[in-house]
Amino acid sequence: MKRTLSVITAVIAAAAASTFSAFAGDIELDTKKAVETDNGVTFTADSKNLAASQFTADTTVTVAYSGGESDKSSVKLVLDYWDKSNTSEFDFGSPATAEVTASEFKDGEAVFTYADITAALGDNALSSVFAIDVEANGSTVTCTGFTATNVLSANEMAENDIRRTIRVHAKRPTTSQDWGQSISVGVDQFDVSTLAENSFVIAVFESELEKDVVSAPVEFILQSTDDTVSPKAKNNTVWGKVAPVLFNNKYALFDFESMADAYGTDDFSCVSTVYVGDTGKSPITCTDIYALDIRTIAKDEPEVTDDSEVTSDSNDTVETTKPAETQAPAAVTNKDNSSSDDKDDEGSNFKLIVIGIIAGVVVAAGVIFLILGRKSRETYDVNKHRYVKK
Repeated sequence: MKRTLSVITAVIAAAAASTFSAFAGDIELDTKKAVETDNGVTFTADSKNLAASQFTADTTVTVAYSGGESDKSSVKLVLDYWDKSNTSEFDFGSPATAEVTASEFKDGEAVFTYADITAALGDNALSSVFAIDVEANGSTVTCTGFTATNVLSANEMAENDIRRTIRVHAKRPTTSQDWGQSISVGVDQFDVSTLAENSFVIAVFESELEKDVVSAPVEFILQSTDDTVSPKAKNNTVWGKVAPVLFNNKYALFDFESMADAYGTDDFSCVSTVYVGDTGKSPITCTDIYALDIRTIAKDEPEVTDDSEVTSDSNDTVETTKPAETQAPAAVTNKDNSSSDDKDDEGSNFKLIVIGIIAGVVVAAGVIFLILGRKSRETYDVNKHRYVKK
C-alpha cells in the first residue's frame, strides 16, 4: 500500500511539474490582432506583456508569418526604446528605434537571436525597450506567431529587480487648457505601484510654447478615491499634483521622489488613475506617457498572452479615457477592466488544467486500488485453474 501511494504521489508531482514547466521558459504571444501590411507594422509585442529585459543569452525570438518571399526574411524586428544618449530634443533623451535583421529564416518563419537584438541596441539597455514591432521587409505579410524562448519569468524579474519600460499612447489625444487634464490612464494600463527608486515618468505633449519655456507647462497628477495609505488623504481621496524636475515645450520628466512627496507616501498601491494636465500656461495635448525603469511584480499565475490592439500605426497601442477637466479631485473614473478580466480567465483556465490532471490521477489510482484489493482477497487454485476466495 505504501509503495502504491508513493507511486501515485510521484505521478501527481511529475504532472504538476510538467504543467508549470510549460510556462517557465517560453512565452508565446497571441497574434490574432496582427494586420496585413507591405511596408508597416504587422504586430507589436508590448513590454507590459513581454519585456526585452526578460531575454537571456539563450533567448531566441521566432516570428511566423504568412505571405512574403522565399529567398529572404520577409519580416524584421524594430525595437522601440528610450534613448537617453540622444539629447537633441530633451536633456533626458527621446524615443528611438533600432532594426534587427533575422539571423535565420525559411518559408514563413524568421529567427532572431539575443546577440542580434543586443547588437542592434548598442549601448542601450534591454530595459529601455518599450515595444517590439514586427515589420514587413519588402513584401506583403501577416504575422501569425511570436514566440520568445528561454526568457525570465515575472518572479525572476521581481526577485532580481530587473526593470522594464512601458509606454501609454493616446489614440485620440485631447487638448486641455486652464488647468484641465489632457490624458487619464487607469491602473490597468499603468500600475503606478511598479514605480520605485530610480523610476521616471515622462510626458510627451504638444504646446504653443517656445522650447526654452521658463515655467512648467504640464503637471502629473496621482488620484486615489479609496485611499488607505496616504497621510494626505481626505475622505479617502488624494489628488497629488507633481511638478516636473525637467521640462521644455514638448517633454516633462517626473522623478520618483517628487511623486512620493506629492502623494504623501511612496506606497502607490491605492492610486487608481493618473493624469497629465496643463498649468494654465498654454493649451497642451499629451500624446504619450513613458514609465522608465519600473519594477516587475511577482505573479502566482503564468504569464498572460499579448492582448494589445495593433494597427498600421505602430504607436496606436493604448486608448485612454477622456478626463474630467477640473482642477479639483475628479469623480471616480470608470476603468477598463479588460486586462484584469483576461488575467482572471487565464488563472481560471490554469487552475482547471491542474485540477483535471489531479482528478485523472486520482481516478486511475482508485481503479488500481480496486484491482489490487480484489486480488489480495483471492488465491489461485491450481486444481481448479482459477482464482478462489481465501
